Amino acid sequence: MTEHIEEILRNSPKWHFKEINDDLVESFSNESGLDKLTCKLLIARGVDSISKLNDYVNDDIDLLYNPFLFNQMERTVNRVKKAIDNAEKIFIFGDRDVDGVLSTAMLFNMLRLFGSDVSFAVPEGECGYGIEKKHIEQAKEKGVTLIITVDTGISSIEEVDLAKRLGIDTIIMDHHLKPDGIPDAHSIINPKLTNEHYPYKNLSGGGVVLKFIHAFIISMTKNYNKNFYVMHHQERVLNFARVKNGIIEEISTMEESLNYNIFPNSTIVKDYRYALPKYFENWLKQKKIKMLNLVCHRNYRNIEEFANIFSKLFIRKQKKSIAFMESFIDLAAISTISDIMPLTGENRVIVKRGLKRLRKTKNLGLKVLMKYCDLDDEITAKKVAWNLAPIINAAGRMGDAKIAVDLFTTEDVEKANEFARMLLEMNEKRKMKGDKNFSIINPLVEEGYYKDPVIVLSTDKAEHGVTGIIASKISRKYSKPAIIIVSDGKMGIGSGRGGKGTDLVSLISQCSDLLVKYGGHRSAVGFTIDIENIGEFRERINEIAKLYKDILIGKEKIEIDAVIFPEDITYELYKSLKIFEPVGVGNEPPQFSIIGTTVINPILIGRDKNHIKFFIPSKRGVIPVVGWGIGEKAKAIIENSELVDIVFYMEENNFRNDRSLQLVLQDIRPTENL
Repeated sequence: MTEHIEEILRNSPKWHFKEINDDLVESFSNESGLDKLTCKLLIARGVDSISKLNDYVNDDIDLLYNPFLFNQMERTVNRVKKAIDNAEKIFIFGDRDVDGVLSTAMLFNMLRLFGSDVSFAVPEGECGYGIEKKHIEQAKEKGVTLIITVDTGISSIEEVDLAKRLGIDTIIMDHHLKPDGIPDAHSIINPKLTNEHYPYKNLSGGGVVLKFIHAFIISMTKNYNKNFYVMHHQERVLNFARVKNGIIEEISTMEESLNYNIFPNSTIVKDYRYALPKYFENWLKQKKIKMLNLVCHRNYRNIEEFANIFSKLFIRKQKKSIAFMESFIDLAAISTISDIMPLTGENRVIVKRGLKRLRKTKNLGLKVLMKYCDLDDEITAKKVAWNLAPIINAAGRMGDAKIAVDLFTTEDVEKANEFARMLLEMNEKRKMKGDKNFSIINPLVEEGYYKDPVIVLSTDKAEHGVTGIIASKISRKYSKPAIIIVSDGKMGIGSGRGGKGTDLVSLISQCSDLLVKYGGHRSAVGFTIDIENIGEFRERINEIAKLYKDILIGKEKIEIDAVIFPEDITYELYKSLKIFEPVGVGNEPPQFSIIGTTVINPILIGRDKNHIKFFIPSKRGVIPVVGWGIGEKAKAIIENSELVDIVFYMEENNFRNDRSLQLVLQDIRPTENL
């Protein structure tokens, strides 16, 4: 057995078998009417009550938060409205990945609907991460007075300062982490900012833009920025909550007075069941202030709860605004899936509703592209991630992300077909490029880089555009973070990937003085570096990784929902698991384990033989198992073990319209003490 295979085995993920109290499962099963296995899987995900179950299985738009909960949403909306009203030139700059191009397309399409003078750009060729000073200078030459960055910008401190000196306002709509300082922009919408009050932190770039679109369309209604005084008279005390744009801005009491401190053009809201003091109602009539009787059948304990009921109704009743926002939700769903965002909370609603809308999308480019993709009637998050996202992503990886934005912004059918075919061709070239570069990089890693806590490989023999995919493959293979840097003799552009336990942004931030710029998520980063600093970067990042291994690079762990027998694998079980859709990060497909099975006919598959396929026996026959990216490890274990334990999830394989169940292997180990 070679040394690198031994390293792969040493770094194998830890298996964790979830333990759920049987009485709790029994009780929840009786209450919900669901089978015990499904209840066990739900409870393991924190869904342990009927109310949580309703939220989990529903895609009610009311589960989305008010977009004005963002600290600077109102300021952002007002600046964009001003730009449109004054016919200012607006320039959108996005990222080159799926999230970036779809965020750009969403915002461009929306602003165009309101007649704005808007243009866009995304990184071209081998440009690094984020907006550059040349883009700011070009915008100034064209007379731009407002720049909006989407899915990028939170790291662009110097660029935003330059724009400010040139008289250009900048709005940043981003979702990436930036630990040390933020740009001095006109406004920033980013759920991950330290002092941001928005309650859901895991929106994609497209999700952030979707929230802006929702807020912007609300700003076009008559009730935008209008003050509503939600009032309740209780025990001789007149309580009120001032609500603006569905947000509670003030809670207090009112004393009897000759003149009440109420904003002009306000509306008083009260529960239709209860009267307000006569002296106050008389004052309202005298001042000609409108009063709204709220039909409220829900009980509430105080004015804050009553105001919350009104706030939710305020958003829910804006049906035209919601419909407008939802016309963009399909692109936001694709961006969420593609950027590997957790499918929890708001993201779950966005993706569920977005997937439903895909088949009836109003976006011409998306409609055309889907005709070329291998998507059947049942579109799942996984099918989007495997079939649709890579095609969109190919443009950026091949250095021409603009084509992808052009596809989703065109209103011409012929051009849409042309752009879609170009993306398909790029995707085929991207696959070839990926295979070629993996065959270059993988042997270099096997020469010894795999021994470090963090694999950092720099080469001038590989190409830009596919380093993220390769880093992901290397990281999965060795169960440790991998960073691939491609250099051109002067600068290096790096992509890093890590497992769930890795905080890559915090890790590389310790080396920020060696980087030109950087950004990303916990498990995925991108950066630009001077090649003279690469050696020191590799040494320092591994020193830090050793020092803070338990904090920054946790041991990879596989969560196992239940141990089952091969005979349990049936279509009935598979269909019952549909309740967990959409599945992905944060809401993984239910994972099962079979202990002590034999393996039949194992073979390595794929161009690089890095995947594996085999069968396991069952009383019903044999069951196919396929493992992506773990072929070497699985083969070594199978060859040296009589029996093995496997972890997998189930999926339906549709090959030439022949549907059958197969197991997708997540990990494998020798059976011990059976």
